[in-house]
Amino acid sequence: MQRWIGLALITALIALGGAGYFALRIYKQNLPHPMWVPMPLNPELPYDKRVEAAAKIKEELLKPEVLLQVSKDLGLPSKLDFKSHDEVAAELARLVFVDVGEADTPTGIKVPAINVGVKGKRKHHDTSGKIAMRLMEDVWKFIGIKPPPRQAD
Repeated sequence: MQRWIGLALITALIALGGAGYFALRIYKQNLPHPMWVPMPLNPELPYDKRVEAAAKIKEELLKPEVLLQVSKDLGLPSKLDFKSHDEVAAELARLVFVDVGEADTPTGIKVPAINVGVKGKRKHHDTSGKIAMRLMEDVWKFIGIKPPPRQAD
């Protein structure tokens, strides 16, 4: 009888450990994982002008037609488990951020930058990166800059 109790105890501990592992894995996959693309600015530009520029960019990016087009271009309803592009656009309006920060240059110097990104989950890491890059294409259009050539996927 004691052998059966010992065997049942070991089996229960193994099952509990396995369940704990999968619970931790699911928890970590749902942690916040923001992705952004920095847009370097002239270091001589005053801080209040940087904030003003970031506010204008955010205002342009949060227009429903822009977010709807981002959703359509990337096919987001299927990737993010939504039913329609309108639902994705509403969610993107909540997740998109534009803030003033810093960017590292290839020479190692930090310069002021406007960060354009998405506050996604860790499990949507790749999709969030693609959304941030797609948003930058719209930012370049707003500013009137020719975007750099795209790299092959």
